[in-house]
Amino acid sequence: MCVSKKDLYLLIDALPISEVEIAKRFLEFLVAQDPTVKVLISAPYDDEPISKKEDSEANKAWEEHLKGASVSHDDAAREIYGEWTGK
Repeated sequence: MCVSKKDLYLLIDALPISEVEIAKRFLEFLVAQDPTVKVLISAPYDDEPISKKEDSEANKAWEEHLKGASVSHDDAAREIYGEWTGK
């Protein structure tokens, strides 16, 4: 039987609010079976404030991306490391 993520989203949406926390903990358990994911989800939340300059630069970069003026990951890697295989 093949279950899609869409099927899971529908089940989550149908959960009673009283069961949401339990479902969250179970899904975290399933995801945490991968050691890398376990480290990432257990990392503390980064609550360092963002400066106005950082926010402005991020907005500028996003606008450039939307205009197609950003550099792809592969192009950036080629520029930094030379020939890039994408692996």
